[in-house]
Amino acid sequence: MAIKYSPLLNRDLRQDEPREAGISTLKQAYQAMDRGDLAAAKRITEYARLEWQVVHDMYVNWSWSFFTYIADNFGEEELEKAYRGILGSYYKHRYDRVMKNDVKTQLQLTVEGLRGHLMGKDRQGEIIITEEEERYVLTLDPCGSGGVARQRVESGNEQFPEQFGFSKTPHPWTWGKEHVCYYCGHCAMVNEIMAIENYGHPMRVTEYPRAAKDACVWYIYKNPEKIPAEYYERVGKKAPDNAPRLDGTASAEKRGGER
Repeated sequence: MAIKYSPLLNRDLRQDEPREAGISTLKQAYQAMDRGDLAAAKRITEYARLEWQVVHDMYVNWSWSFFTYIADNFGEEELEKAYRGILGSYYKHRYDRVMKNDVKTQLQLTVEGLRGHLMGKDRQGEIIITEEEERYVLTLDPCGSGGVARQRVESGNEQFPEQFGFSKTPHPWTWGKEHVCYYCGHCAMVNEIMAIENYGHPMRVTEYPRAAKDACVWYIYKNPEKIPAEYYERVGKKAPDNAPRLDGTASAEKRGGER
């Protein structure tokens, strides 16, 4: 296996003979482990991760540019239809099973998907998880999909930045904010809007970062009844009557019942 620096790509590239080029990089890594060559195994494994990253980031760009095309040519109001059409084909099949499990299993499945997005500054799939009394806090620094893509666009390192748009007005799928990247809007749909519609509460709460350099933060609440009302309202949904508020006050119904 010949991993060499490529001036064309400004990074390493497998430069094998044609008869060897189709052999799986992971298989090559396993073979290096079997023969005890750990240094080679590490380098080959890292190259396998790079192969994954190249394709992953291309598909993130594709998705973002598709959503931008829809918004630019048909209007932002059509984007929710696009999100629902794409996500609706598999949403309940996937998440009905997830939501039937305990919250730790939900956390483990969530983090598996996030690792697959190659989170963290070194794109190794690192997520900082902090347990609080009422919730788990997941810090994506940066998010390996929308966060990294935003960094490329907002730093000027994307060759065609006009293909990667941001919302011009607030919508439920932008958490009521302006200037949310069209790719990231799908998180509001998956984690909150469609979850509330299907399960009665957000599956995960997403704190979209103001700046691309900042971490994206997700919350997974241990008890859905502890999810603050604001997390329903910002995506255009009515909160349960007994939902607490972020300032720690009780709901109107609960306050009324205590009089």
